[in-house]
Amino acid sequence: MKIRELDSKNILNHLVRHGFRHSGDNGILYNVSLAEGGEFFQRGVPYRLAEGRIMVLHQGSVEVEIDMRTYTLGAGDLAMLLPDALVLVNYISTDARASAFLFRQMPQVKGEMESFVVRGDSVAFARANQYLTMIFDQFDRNPVVTDIIVHFYDALILDMFSLRQEEQLTSGGAFMHRFLHLLSQEGRVKHPIDFYADRLCVSTNYMSALVKRESGLTVLQWIDRALVREAKVLLHHTQMPVAEVAETLGFATPSFFIRFFRQQTGQTPLQYRKQG
Repeated sequence: MKIRELDSKNILNHLVRHGFRHSGDNGILYNVSLAEGGEFFQRGVPYRLAEGRIMVLHQGSVEVEIDMRTYTLGAGDLAMLLPDALVLVNYISTDARASAFLFRQMPQVKGEMESFVVRGDSVAFARANQYLTMIFDQFDRNPVVTDIIVHFYDALILDMFSLRQEEQLTSGGAFMHRFLHLLSQEGRVKHPIDFYADRLCVSTNYMSALVKRESGLTVLQWIDRALVREAKVLLHHTQMPVAEVAETLGFATPSFFIRFFRQQTGQTPLQYRKQG
């Protein structure tokens, strides 16, 4: 479920049962079971985050798709998910436990603003966990965002960015990273292949060959995959009529969108929506 407001009554009541502490646009869950997380850790349904999240995995494993890239996370791994990130949780082990800090505003950071994962860095994990413990304790002592809490979560976010470990990618892997990041930002409305080639400063032939070689999928298949993700987000998390969903995603007519969705999923948009 897309959490539109941190103080939304239904979501808040659900999260409070799991030890959620919140004030204004900030909130924290500390060392909770992901298998019991229900709406907050929903599986099998893509959604875009209304707020940012810093996730610390204490134990177990999770397979999650973040902005079209798939990660398998284990104990000691961290994830920085920025507002508007496209997320799909595919698997959560029964023993998985994690902490999560939710935020709307973030301090000024250097470098490209995108979601990322830090894996196997015990120093980063220990520091992030320490910050989360202090933030949780401060919320317990005073359920209002104080200057202390603001400084703690600013420091946590800055520390996450400073400790980010750049993946050792081949040139082709680095290109795929850039392509998928661009696709996660623009895939809702940008469907032509040449748009992505132009933005990435390569020819369409070069991009097509490289993407196929690195991923086994064509550029068009990736664009279609992104469109299906976005369609599912709108169908599952909003009450938009199908015609409005089609228009939002840049389809010329609702019938063209319905045909596309059925070809990709084996269901009509209304069938997908009705199954919940």
